[in-house]
Amino acid sequence: MQNREALLEFKENWSKFAEEMIPYGSLHLWMYPQDAQLAQRFGDLDDDLADDSVDVAQYYNEEAVHILKERLESLTKYDFIIGIKMRSDMVSLERSMKDNVTSILSRVSTQVMNTLKLERTVYDDAFLQYQEQEDVLANAVMAVQGMRLTEAELVYMNRFGFIRGMEHEVATVSGDIDIESITNTVIDPTLHRTLQLTAPEGESCITSLTVDEYLDNMAETDLFYELQKMPFPVEVNIKAVAEKKATTKTALGFKKEQLHEKAGEKMELGDNIDKDILRSSGLAQHLKEELKNEHTALWNWIAIITVTGKTKKESLQRARMVRSQLKNLDIKAKIPVADQIDLFYRALPGFELDLLDKNWQQKTLQDGLAENLFGVNAEMGSKIGFFIGWVDRFSKHLDLQNAIAASRDFVLFHPFLANKQITASKTKSPHILISGDTGGGKSFLAKLLYIYSCFLSIRLLYVDPKREMRKWINKVITDGEIQEKFPLFIDLLKSIQFVTLDASNPENWGALDPVVLYDAHSTDGKEMIQVTFEQIYQFKNDIVETAFLRAITEVRERRAEGETVGSMHIIEILQASEIEEVRQAGDLLYEKTQDSILKLMIHDGSNPALSLNQTRTILEVANLDLPKAGDSPEHYTKPQREASAVMFGLGRYSELFGMNPDEATMVFVDESWMYNATPQGQKVKNSMLRVGRSQDNAFVSITQGVKDEKRANFGVAFAFDEPTEREEVLDWVGMEPTKENITMMKDFYQGQCFFKDYYGRTGKLSVECLFDEWMGALQTVKKSQTAYAEEKYL
Repeated sequence: MQNREALLEFKENWSKFAEEMIPYGSLHLWMYPQDAQLAQRFGDLDDDLADDSVDVAQYYNEEAVHILKERLESLTKYDFIIGIKMRSDMVSLERSMKDNVTSILSRVSTQVMNTLKLERTVYDDAFLQYQEQEDVLANAVMAVQGMRLTEAELVYMNRFGFIRGMEHEVATVSGDIDIESITNTVIDPTLHRTLQLTAPEGESCITSLTVDEYLDNMAETDLFYELQKMPFPVEVNIKAVAEKKATTKTALGFKKEQLHEKAGEKMELGDNIDKDILRSSGLAQHLKEELKNEHTALWNWIAIITVTGKTKKESLQRARMVRSQLKNLDIKAKIPVADQIDLFYRALPGFELDLLDKNWQQKTLQDGLAENLFGVNAEMGSKIGFFIGWVDRFSKHLDLQNAIAASRDFVLFHPFLANKQITASKTKSPHILISGDTGGGKSFLAKLLYIYSCFLSIRLLYVDPKREMRKWINKVITDGEIQEKFPLFIDLLKSIQFVTLDASNPENWGALDPVVLYDAHSTDGKEMIQVTFEQIYQFKNDIVETAFLRAITEVRERRAEGETVGSMHIIEILQASEIEEVRQAGDLLYEKTQDSILKLMIHDGSNPALSLNQTRTILEVANLDLPKAGDSPEHYTKPQREASAVMFGLGRYSELFGMNPDEATMVFVDESWMYNATPQGQKVKNSMLRVGRSQDNAFVSITQGVKDEKRANFGVAFAFDEPTEREEVLDWVGMEPTKENITMMKDFYQGQCFFKDYYGRTGKLSVECLFDEWMGALQTVKKSQTAYAEEKYL
């Protein structure tokens, strides 16, 4: 909704679509709150779960359903149905005379039997006359992103009106195709302004409203979208019939003559002409001009809005809330007293609008229909996945909790779907970007996604150079109350292996040594050795550089022959050189690597390198002095240069971790902006990204700003606020950098971000973890007592 240009294009497409529908005569636009089938969606995740996490994943998915039902009562997602009445042309030049005569006789016979209230048997061949027309219609509907309903969906759609507001299983309802089953509901119309429905599925009360009056200018009415903001499910039906042009022109002639007479009477009396007369005259003239267009017609339509409640009181209360919301939009609506049963049947699929009934009828051109914004919603994320938060449709709130409470649109996300050839997906990249300024909430989200990913049958690596996760996870594991109440969660956390690279521990020396880590014949291994040494020594002398490259080759050949060697042997070869400059360079490199974090990367090969076979690993580095984002490499201190070299080693390890094509892997890298600081670092990152689709590896970049990453590399993005580059963020996620959007981003609370999903949709997301016991493991900053005291007086 924030992309105005895209919105105008959408409305224009709908206006053109309505033009194409004029020959068919009638349209039914229906938005209804379909049961979200959340339990079934979570059940469909079972095939992706790891064998050792099935129980914990199923437990938390069930808990998510219970928590969300408790909050929302009914879990629904808005679905949109277009109904078009097909007509079989009686005569076609492309058919034989016999076929045309048969068609005419069939049509006449149907009309006679309908008039006599008789039924006749319909054979399969009766539907063949509609087949060609249906194919044409299906192609036309694709222009507005529509697709055919399945038979099961068609059954459910017809049954839905009779079980509104009742808990039911969609699959069960869809499978019962008998007419008696579809209409098996008792409708009690004796309640004031309310109908009571009683069916095998349960009981509910429903109240219907009608739109009585719009403003003359319907621009940005957005009826369908605005009613999705209500804190309860709302159903909207528009039944529209295209008026024949001759009928419109005749009525228009009478209207203009009537207005002319009224204006004449006022002038004869010496009175000023009423504004209503002038306004109506202007509208009539506008309509006359529009009708000159061959593909324009006047549409007569009614809008029926239906709400449900457990009781009559709740149903009426919700109806009044809808009426109040529409009033804020300058739309007048009524809650009819004696017409509730009539409106019930009018809203059913297949019920055609009766033009003789002028009550609540609107008259607009097709662009007026388009302004209702049928088919636009705020849905984001994946259809199958884990709960990560809520869509925020509003620009401002009091706080994050208020934003969460105001939403009914829960968001699911599967972190490993992008490259699975999903229909309608706009990307094939499995990589995920999580960006934002410090304190915005990106670390919380990254940890939430990591825990959900632990449910999946994939190998996981989280590179945590800040060493945050171990402290919080250990705090949860040692909590006696959580141990007692949530043993499955404790077992999951215990399955995570922590590997801390500490240069003060001799057992860690050489863990990232590129000579040991890489295959002796790998060209990547030679390049990584060069990158490592270039972080601590500038090879400006050709003689020294030549000797250095020869030493690399010699050491790698010795390793290929089975000798135990490492990067330190390269330095030893330089130290043993007969050339003074080379020997001095070797001595300098030796001194630089002693008592340094570089021991993790430059060692003698006697220790094994990091294993590439762990299932769930969090990789830490002790005493890593990272520079600040934005610092120039020329100004790095010695420890920061060493930290940069280690980060490159971690990057190469991450790349190797994801290079097994027989296994799905996912690598989270915190502070990944480090790789953009130098050309060598960018090479490392590009290598990690290239693994991607071909090796079934997803790279999750956790970084300070979107400018650190190329948009084409990432299929999904979570962009938290970045005060210094808000326009760049909006452009990156595909939103217009308007003043309105910049202000909205400025008003983000901690935990809110823009979410760009697999399908190219971008919206405002309020991140939430539903489970209290997880919060300790996800916490990144501890709240002080002073902070709680501050909140007391807000």
